[in-house]
This record gives sequence, C-alpha cells and structure tokens, in this order.
Amino acid sequence: MKGVHQQLYTVILLILSLLLYGCQTTSSVNKTRTLAEQEAQGLIHTGLQPLYPSQAHCLEVASFFADRTRYDGSLRTVSSNNGYHGGIDISVPSGTPIVAIAAGTVVQVARGGQLVGNKITLQHAPADTGWPLWTYSKYQHLAELPDLAPGQRVKMGQVIALSGKTGTAGKHYGKAGYPHLHMNVYSSDSSHFMIKGHKLIPDHMRYVDPLAFYLGKELDSNTLRLLTPEDKTFAVPFMDTSGNITPPDTKVVWPFLCTPS
Repeated sequence: MKGVHQQLYTVILLILSLLLYGCQTTSSVNKTRTLAEQEAQGLIHTGLQPLYPSQAHCLEVASFFADRTRYDGSLRTVSSNNGYHGGIDISVPSGTPIVAIAAGTVVQVARGGQLVGNKITLQHAPADTGWPLWTYSKYQHLAELPDLAPGQRVKMGQVIALSGKTGTAGKHYGKAGYPHLHMNVYSSDSSHFMIKGHKLIPDHMRYVDPLAFYLGKELDSNTLRLLTPEDKTFAVPFMDTSGNITPPDTKVVWPFLCTPS
C-alpha cells in the first residue's frame, strides 16, 4: 500500500505542476497590454492615405489603423486594444470574394468569438513580399470557414474566403451585425509563431498598418508617422475582376477585386 500511495502522490504532484504551468502560460499570452506597450509594438496612427484608381472601382477603407472610432463614428470598445483599431475595416456585402494580398502560406483557419468570427491567417515569407521581415495577414468576420488548410500555399490575388459578419452581431451592431472585412497585418523577425485557442501570435510580433504594405517604403509605424503628407500618399495596387494587375510588377494587391470603370 505504501508503494501505491507514493505513486498516487507523485501523479497528483505532476497534475498540479501541469495545471500551474498552464495557468502561467495562459496568463502571459492573454495578458492585457497597456496603451504604452501596444504603442511600442507599433499600434499608433500613421496617417497613410490611399489613392484609389480612376480606371477601376475599389472598395474603400471605412475605418483606419489605430482609429478610435468605428465606420459609423462611434467609439470603439476599450476591451480590445485599449480602444484602438488593430487593422483596417472595409464595408462590403456578405459573400463578396476576398483575395490574398500577397503570396503566402495558410497558417490558421479558425472560429473566434465576439469581435472576431471566422478568420484565416496567411504567413508571407520575405520572398513573397520583398520585405526583409516575415509578415502575416489576417482576415476576419468571414461568412464561413475557408476550404483551405494550414500549410497550403496561395497566390497573390487568389480568392481565399467570402466576406461576412460573423462575430459582429450583438452589442453595438445589434442583431443584424455589420458585414465587413477586418484585416490585420503583423511583422516578425522570425518565421515562428504560437497558436493559443483561436489566437495566432508571431514571435516578436509588431503591429503593421495594413496600408504600409501597399505604400512600400517602411513597415515601422513610428517611422511612418514622421513622413511628410506627400510621402504618406500612395496609389492602391490592385487586381481587377478580369485578372489584370496594376501595376504589373506589384507583389501586393488590394484584398478585393476592383471593377473596371
């Protein structure tokens, strides 16, 4: 009996150790960042301004990176990023095809909760984008989970999902929800990342204004905000519904196909 009790005692200690480690890991991952911490990671307003093409109609940004307000002018909830917008929003009818903004690899397809909904995340190697860093593009509120699997490669301009409003019904938007694409971009000096629940967290993650992807000068928000107004303005690179790419040598395109005028 003494041997049995000793084995039971050892098992209990092992379980308690695992539980304690799991709690510490979850705490470090889910720790709420202070405003100063998230600003240090790049979540600050950059002032970048897209110029939409005259020869095609492209869906426009309704709420910009680090905005305090939603598309309708209402203040954002402080429970997410201390009230600052972590990406861009584009208002769009549900069921509209979303395309990959650059060539990349699917690293996650998941269901999130409120404020997230269905989502897909792509990882872009430096060779995919021309940037010296690893980058990630995340597409949220999808109508349904995409029929793509982690590890699968996608091409720039390839349809990867259909837009929707999952994760938006209730609270501010009411029962109807808000059909739109919320897109985040992150950067990292490493290809490694961690998945915790529905969250994908790149090593040494930094927030990137998605518009910086298209500006093509710099990804660092602190550097971007110091540019002159003229240097913050850029022509939107895009693929149209006929498959034509403007400019032809771009490695990044708008997340929706543009309709020729």
